[in-house]
Amino acid sequence: MRYWVASLSMCALASLSVTPASASECLHGEDALGVSRVLHVDTSNGPLFGTLQYGKTLDLGPKEVVLTFDDGPHPHTTQRVLAALKKECVKATFFPVGTMAEQYSEVLQMIAEDGHTIGAHTWSHRNVERLSKARATKQIERGFRAIDAAADVQIAPFFRFPGLNDSKAMMAYAARRGYAIFSTDVSSDDWRGIGARTIIRRTMARLNRQKRGIILFHDTKYATAAALPAFLKALKSSGYKIVHIVPDQTYEALKSVEPGEPEAATVAGLTAAELAGGKKADASLQR
Repeated sequence: MRYWVASLSMCALASLSVTPASASECLHGEDALGVSRVLHVDTSNGPLFGTLQYGKTLDLGPKEVVLTFDDGPHPHTTQRVLAALKKECVKATFFPVGTMAEQYSEVLQMIAEDGHTIGAHTWSHRNVERLSKARATKQIERGFRAIDAAADVQIAPFFRFPGLNDSKAMMAYAARRGYAIFSTDVSSDDWRGIGARTIIRRTMARLNRQKRGIILFHDTKYATAAALPAFLKALKSSGYKIVHIVPDQTYEALKSVEPGEPEAATVAGLTAAELAGGKKADASLQR
């Protein structure tokens, strides 16, 4: 039986929830960064978040940040990321890739057990902007299904395009499906192969200019895992607060239909070439 990643408020103003999750409530005591509040997100009609692309973001106050991680789970780096987050009693949002979730389901379950929010990042990290509408839809839906199957939790209808390469057709599709689309406000550049110190320096400099926002990391990067403990301490020393985002709605897989029906064709398996590409994801993931 599935359980929620985080409990959802039933009040009418759930999207503005400020449920505290202070550092003093966690095992590591008052010195931990903790979570300042939980923000519930209404995903109906496919909202867009992230000023890098959409000119708007989550309803965050000054010095409030949301941590997000793409491309995992990874058997080594993701566990180091989780350890750093747990030490600081911080909750984040993960956007796994379907092939990775299938291959490393036990690591995905660790993310779930630690109470983080889990969204989706396609099946095999293909640039959906370059795919036909049918194949792009397959990438999205098969990714969600694989992640949902691998995690013993109710995953969120949160989606991020690989490489942030969105398309008007898929944005319209996400709106119909009730998927919230996440870009970013602050990029860490960790996908560029830079070192841990550079990740911290660039991210903090950009965050200090923005004053708030969604931060984009990758839990598949060794430098990110190495940088995270010091980065979280830098956030705290600079007075930033962590916001944990959870959905108001649930992810629901498309209903199965008889073979040959349009919906069945849309969510059918990918070609052999696409599957092969997914196997190489761990080595070639970007942004």
